[in-house]
Amino acid sequence: MTDTPVKTIKELREASEASEAQAKKDKAALLDAAVKEAMTSTAYGHLSAVAREAGIAAQYLRTLIENQHPGWLDQAAEERDAAKAAKAKPKPTRSRTAKGGEGGTARRTRKSGAAAA
Repeated sequence: MTDTPVKTIKELREASEASEAQAKKDKAALLDAAVKEAMTSTAYGHLSAVAREAGIAAQYLRTLIENQHPGWLDQAAEERDAAKAAKAKPKPTRSRTAKGGEGGTARRTRKSGAAAA
């Protein structure tokens, strides 16, 4: 009625369990490598790029990092903010006074159609 399988069910189950164990090892190695790579830089977007390359969610990678290295994400954020603050130039203050230093209220008037004619 049915063809006899080349391998017995027991042999197939053992092969499946072995490949499952190997897959778990490979996944653990992938996650460890992703954590190490993500921690090589504190640049904005680096962690997300590593997660994308590894095929995992960025939030999951953040969770793994926080579990293995508590506080690293906060430290990285502080480093990014410090670098951003050091890079930012202070904006010049603008005053409403005339260039001569007089505090007059010199304003430009809009030329309407009647005034322009």
